[in-house]
Amino acid sequence: MKQRTKRTPSVLVSGLSLVLVIAVVVIGIRIGIGSQMSLFCGAVVAMVVGLLLGIPWEEIQKSMLKVIDNSMVAILILIIVGIMIGAWIIGGTVPSLMYYGLKLCTPRLILPLTFVLCSIMSVFTGTSFGSIATMGLALTGVAMGMGVPVPMVVGAVISGAYFGDKLSPMSDNTNMASAMSGATLYEHIGSMMYTTVPATLLTLVLYVVLGLQYGSGDMDTTNIDLMLTTLDAHFNISIVAIIPAILMLVVSALKVPAILGLSGVAVFSLAFAMILQDVGFIEVMTAGFSGYVSDTGVAMVDTILTRGGISSMMATVALVIIASLMGGALQASGVLTVFVEKGLMRLIKRRSALVFVTMIYSYFILLISGNQVLGLVMAGPTFQEAYDDMDLHRKVLSRAMADTTTVAAPLVPWSTACAYTMGVLGVTAAYIPYAFLCYTVPIFTIICAITGFGTWHKDGTPYWKKKKASV
Repeated sequence: MKQRTKRTPSVLVSGLSLVLVIAVVVIGIRIGIGSQMSLFCGAVVAMVVGLLLGIPWEEIQKSMLKVIDNSMVAILILIIVGIMIGAWIIGGTVPSLMYYGLKLCTPRLILPLTFVLCSIMSVFTGTSFGSIATMGLALTGVAMGMGVPVPMVVGAVISGAYFGDKLSPMSDNTNMASAMSGATLYEHIGSMMYTTVPATLLTLVLYVVLGLQYGSGDMDTTNIDLMLTTLDAHFNISIVAIIPAILMLVVSALKVPAILGLSGVAVFSLAFAMILQDVGFIEVMTAGFSGYVSDTGVAMVDTILTRGGISSMMATVALVIIASLMGGALQASGVLTVFVEKGLMRLIKRRSALVFVTMIYSYFILLISGNQVLGLVMAGPTFQEAYDDMDLHRKVLSRAMADTTTVAAPLVPWSTACAYTMGVLGVTAAYIPYAFLCYTVPIFTIICAITGFGTWHKDGTPYWKKKKASV
C-alpha cells in the first residue's frame, strides 16, 4: 500500500479540524454518551485528520503514547488516592474530621473555613485531587449536616484545592508548568504570587460575605445531632483517628515525592484502620480496592461515606487516557502548531497581547482535551521563543499557563478535574459558579499584563521599575 505524502496543514484546515473535534466532543456530551465516549469520538476524529494529512500511523501512535506518559503521574495519584479515601473512611479519619467539623463550624464560617482548610491541605500535599478527597470530602459532609447548599461549599473546596495545586512545590502541575516554560520552579512560584495572592484575598472576602448572608438565620441542629450520634455509634471517633491526615501534612512538609508520600500514607492508613477501628485485613483491603460501603441506616451519612477505592477512580483514569489520545493525535498532525504559529501569533503586536494569546491558547487546549496537563505540555514549548523574542521572562509564560489551564480545569464539565470532583464528592456541575478563585486569578493575570506590574524582562529586570517601559 502506497503511503500518503506527509503535508503540513494550512491555517484554514487546522481551524476546521479543531472545530470538528470540538463539535464531536460537545455533541457527544449533549446527547448523553458521557465524557469518556465523547472524548473517544473526538480522539478518533483527530486520528483520522492526522492520517488524511499523510502522518504515518506510527508517528501518531508515538505522539499519543508520549502524552499518556506525561499523564502517568496523575493516573498513579488517582489510584493511590482511591485507596487512601477507602482507608480514611473505614479507619475513622474522615468520620472524625466530619464529627469535629460539625462541632466547630457554623453556617456563617463554613465557606471561608472550607476555602482556608482546603488551601492548607493542597499546599502541603501538592495535589488538588488529594485535598478534594480528604479535607474537601469531610467539609462537604459538614455542610450537608448544616443544610448549607452543597454546590457553594464544593466551590470553596475547589478554590482551596487549586490554590495549592498551582502554588505548591509538591504539585505536579507546578513542576510541569516551570519545566515546560523553561523557568525554574521557584521563579515560577514567585511569579504566581503577583496574581494568586490578591486573587486569594478577594476570594476569601467573597466567601465571607456569601457565608454571612446565608448564615444570618438560626441553625437547625436536628440533622447535625443525628449525624453526630450516627458517626459516634459506628466509628471510634477520636483525635487519634486524624493521625493519617497529620502524617500527610508531615510527609508533604518534608517534601517527599508525591507518589512516594501518598503511597506511604495510604499503606499506613490501611494498617491504622485495622488497629483503631478493629476491622479485619480483608475488610480493609476491600475498602482500599472497592471502596467503603456505609450502612448506618442514615441516608445523609451513608451518602457521604459510601465511596473511595481504586475502582471508583477508573472512570477518571479512562478520561485521562482518552483525553491524552486525542491531544497526542492533534499534536502529531501539526494542527495545533499551525493554528498558533500561523494564526494566533499574527495577532501579537505587544507583550500584553502575547500573554493574552497564551491564556487563550491554554484555555483552548483545555476545552478541546479536558486535560490540564496537556495544556501545560503544549503551550510551553509553543510560546517559549515568542517570549524570548519579545523580551519577556519565561516565568511570565509559566504563570500565564498555570493561571489558566490549571485553575480552569474544574470549570470544564468534560474535564478530568470536573469528573473527579463530581465522582468523589457526589455532586453535579452546579458547583462551578461558586469556584471563585478560578475566576479571580486570571483577572489579576490580565491586570499584570496590561500594567506591567509583576512582569519581567528576559534578564529578570522588573518592567514596573523602568519609567519608559512599554507594555
